[in-house]
Amino acid sequence: LPPSRIARRPAPPMLRRRKGGAMVLTMLSRAMSTAGLSRLGAKPLPHRGMLCTVRGADHAGFEEELSGKLGEWQAEGRKSVMLQLSIEQAGLAALAARLGFAFHHAEGSTAVLKRWLQPDHEDKVPPFASHQVGAAGFLLNERNELLVIKEWQDAEDGERRPGTQWKLPGGLLDRGESFAEGVTREVREETGVESEFRSILAFWHRHGLPWGTSDLYFVARLEPATLELHPQPCEVSDAAWIPLAQFVDAHDHPLILAICRNLYGVDKGAGGEVLQVGPAVPVAEMTEEGVQWPGREPFPTYFGRAPTDA
Repeated sequence: LPPSRIARRPAPPMLRRRKGGAMVLTMLSRAMSTAGLSRLGAKPLPHRGMLCTVRGADHAGFEEELSGKLGEWQAEGRKSVMLQLSIEQAGLAALAARLGFAFHHAEGSTAVLKRWLQPDHEDKVPPFASHQVGAAGFLLNERNELLVIKEWQDAEDGERRPGTQWKLPGGLLDRGESFAEGVTREVREETGVESEFRSILAFWHRHGLPWGTSDLYFVARLEPATLELHPQPCEVSDAAWIPLAQFVDAHDHPLILAICRNLYGVDKGAGGEVLQVGPAVPVAEMTEEGVQWPGREPFPTYFGRAPTDA
């Protein structure tokens, strides 16, 4: 029968009853192969790339069909192909590797393999995300007190003990969160304090984290809207408002001390006494402004300037 008539046939009962799993994927791919239907889906990606997906998990005919498609895309001037496989299709990765594919990234139940198609040109496909992004809140109340927390620490004996180091509340941003959304959420979750985002004060960029990742960690100036503390019991062992000068005098957190020294003029003098210059506002900060390309939504962009509430 011609493929068009076979395609209109009802699915076998087992395929109609079962919605997932490797067995269904294998039966589906065999049915499509028998009918002469393509198992490969394709969608253009930026910079002359192509995203390839696969229907079914059967090995039969997969390598041959993919090889043919690679030739077509290369002739069209495509530069790269990203092959997306579900965990049920993992066995196809070995066949794709014989055609020059290598793993690009994997997450959850999906893996993506990459093949560069233009051997005479440098491979310009960037590696998968190499950085994590976090943010901490720097909150001063009207009494010039700084909001800080201590975290629970896991001990070798399996118990957890209160941490000894005061630090700023904060954590990793969720996907799609802005600095303002992420840092105010973290402060609220860890301390119960509601706040409003004002600016970025500083950030660090460090390397050498697990799996070769790097870390971008931003410190945001927030204005507290509430003061009552409700520490998150699973992560936070203590939370407090500590006078800024007292913190500089008694504690040694390097990032907090650097912010106090460079932006707030609070530091220890030659004799060990705490010196404070000027009001409790930073001498500079990065505030948000939308930068907009024609026809696009504005991108939040941060510019250094003198504080607006100095």
